Amino acid sequence: MATPIHCTVVTPNAISLEEKATYVSFEAWDGQVGVMPGTSPFLTRLGTGVLTVTSETGSIKQILTDGGFAQMQGDNLTLLADNTVDISSIDAKQAEALLLQANQKAVEPGATTPAARESIERAQRVAQAKVNAAGRRVGQRA
Repeated sequence: MATPIHCTVVTPNAISLEEKATYVSFEAWDGQVGVMPGTSPFLTRLGTGVLTVTSETGSIKQILTDGGFAQMQGDNLTLLADNTVDISSIDAKQAEALLLQANQKAVEPGATTPAARESIERAQRVAQAKVNAAGRRVGQRA
């Protein structure tokens, strides 16, 4: 069996996750990335989406990440995330309310400056990611 990946997720406040993994997937700024032992080195910007870590024992952990960077070097995958949320703590109704609120702000007067648009679009991305994450929790029945 190949040497597992040492996956570490770090935010400005704490280490959110440290795990030996056989597979990791996450949302980069330009699409989904999958990492297995033996993956070539890379450095990429994180997008907003679900990080899924499959441990050596087969257990799965999922975290919502929002912005930052990911680096693969040897058997070490480090994600420096701006923000993380354990998806098991996401309330679907609250996430839907956040998305509705962000969408309403997008059509308000004064939402036309570049800084305002960027802030609104980020709020929309995060809220949509929370809605999506709440609907795809591992082990959740449909």
